[in-house]
Amino acid sequence: MSDPLEVYKGFIAALDDRDLDAAETFVDIDHYRENCIGFTRGYVNWDEAKSSMRQVWKGIPDLTLQLPHIMAEGPYVVAHGTVSGTATGRLFGAPATKRTYAANFFDYVKVDDGRIVERIQQADVIGQMKQLYGRAVGLVGLSALFWRLPAKGARPRLD
Repeated sequence: MSDPLEVYKGFIAALDDRDLDAAETFVDIDHYRENCIGFTRGYVNWDEAKSSMRQVWKGIPDLTLQLPHIMAEGPYVVAHGTVSGTATGRLFGAPATKRTYAANFFDYVKVDDGRIVERIQQADVIGQMKQLYGRAVGLVGLSALFWRLPAKGARPRLD
């Protein structure tokens, strides 16, 4: 399958099924890079992206994604929709609140030779935090900032 739109739809369907092995069949694991804005430290490789996704699923196990707007041009796919779920587990260290949320979401993907090589995604993290934790900044915002900082003595990533 080399149609970028079909590659993307297959990838998203696998993620929606919580099947990272199936999702990997749509990814060029040697060249893949992803920036999940607000949840990764800039661009990460496929293994780091999977780890981040597992953390999100722990915190929001009923995470759902609706993408009514998807378009492709050449090797690029752009999608817009809504992510929603309930924080029944710890989300990157933040406590479970059992509150639900719904937030806008976009995805930008580049497909090369039938495999995804780049993905940039962004959800309305501020809106999500406000719905889940009752505030967009303050302690929740600070904790989100601190978990992203490199450990003492670690070299910052410049990618």
